[in-house]
Amino acid sequence: MKNQLQVQDVVLLTIKRIGINGEGIGFYKRQAVFVDGGLPGEIVEVRITEAKESYVVGTITKMKKASPDRIEPVCPYFQKCGGCQLQHLSYSSQLKEKKNMVLEAFDRYYDGDIKKLTIYDPLGMQHPWNYRNKSSLPVRHDGSQVVVGMYSKHSNHLAFISKCPIENETIEKARTLILSRLSKENVSIYNPKTKQGALRYLVIRSFNVQDEVQVTFVLYREDKKAIQVLKSLPFSSLNYSINNDPKSIEIFGKEVICVKGNAYIEGNLNHLTFKISPTAFFQLNTKQTLVLYEQIKKACELTGKEKIIDGYCGIGSIGMYLASEASEVRGIDNNQEGIEDAKKFAKMNHLNHVHFYHGNILPHLQQFQEKGFIPDILILDPPRTGLDINLIHYLQKNVISKIIYVSCNLSTLAKNLNHLQRQYYIQYIQPIDMFPQTSHVETVVLLSSRKNHSKEVYHF
Repeated sequence: MKNQLQVQDVVLLTIKRIGINGEGIGFYKRQAVFVDGGLPGEIVEVRITEAKESYVVGTITKMKKASPDRIEPVCPYFQKCGGCQLQHLSYSSQLKEKKNMVLEAFDRYYDGDIKKLTIYDPLGMQHPWNYRNKSSLPVRHDGSQVVVGMYSKHSNHLAFISKCPIENETIEKARTLILSRLSKENVSIYNPKTKQGALRYLVIRSFNVQDEVQVTFVLYREDKKAIQVLKSLPFSSLNYSINNDPKSIEIFGKEVICVKGNAYIEGNLNHLTFKISPTAFFQLNTKQTLVLYEQIKKACELTGKEKIIDGYCGIGSIGMYLASEASEVRGIDNNQEGIEDAKKFAKMNHLNHVHFYHGNILPHLQQFQEKGFIPDILILDPPRTGLDINLIHYLQKNVISKIIYVSCNLSTLAKNLNHLQRQYYIQYIQPIDMFPQTSHVETVVLLSSRKNHSKEVYHF
């Protein structure tokens, strides 16, 4: 369909819903118009700024009718830094819209009867602020001051920030001290335009409750003054890494060097203890991670006899969380470093019946099956791209009694479930708000073999 709207056109729109990236969506003669900051029910005057083949993008020039759920954002950098998308919407309404996002994704990509799906209300936070336990931000000069920032939405422009209301307070205090010290000592700061300077990124991690702070300088080149300043900081884990590839999408270089203190800090998930290095993956919202893992455990309905496979296991935290109530747990991931960490953590937590394997999931599933290990429960927590089609075909031919699918991408979730529904019944979908103030939605989906399916209703 040829665009009816062109750049600089001004139209009056009613915002119908929120898209997966947090933008408001309205329609002009059936043409989708994406409007940053628009909320459902609002009537807005919009100037078109970008015209694509199947949709257009616009900005609000005048608010004709505001949503009763619109609030004043807490953060002064809202809509500048690109980190949050929904701070202008009351939190109760954020949760409602996130459920609508689930429904919209299934309406678009799922061929079954959506009315027969059980989709619960999202599980939110009592205090939806100060939850992030890690900050990884580019460093720049702003006059004589050293600052950090976040990239604005759809651009490479850096919006400088001094505080972030979704980070925990320990990180904010540590960053303030570090930036002051960097400015005072006139440390060399990297300039991406000239490719000169040393310090590129400042990475800070703290879990608040342990009162430990891990700081890592990511340098473009080795710099004695930057390392001296790093050593002088009053924190428990001080590290640096050199990444001299300006085009790299990774923050860290190949090696991380601890210059003072421990090379790790301690993280906890209830009864489990983890030693977290600067590059190790750990969930960013510890409180909601426990909510997520408890939902996975409830879906498992463990009796102590179950054999579990934890697919895409990362550092193995889901499988280890369930291990005390399972017969055996096997985790699989193609990230070698993550698997090595998982093995260490299993040993540290005295979980002798938990084992980890490096590689892709499908070959291991096939090998396990050949050797007589058939899981009672398969947990899948894939990346945003979803499940590999060959894995889906295997699961359709080799039906497992129970699958628990954890997803961070509603589109690929709905597409994958559309295939899996041929052999599996979708018992329910439980959204979880892992990242309040943003448009991200996490889900736990319980699937059971259609052969074993009963019409039992699950209540949580």
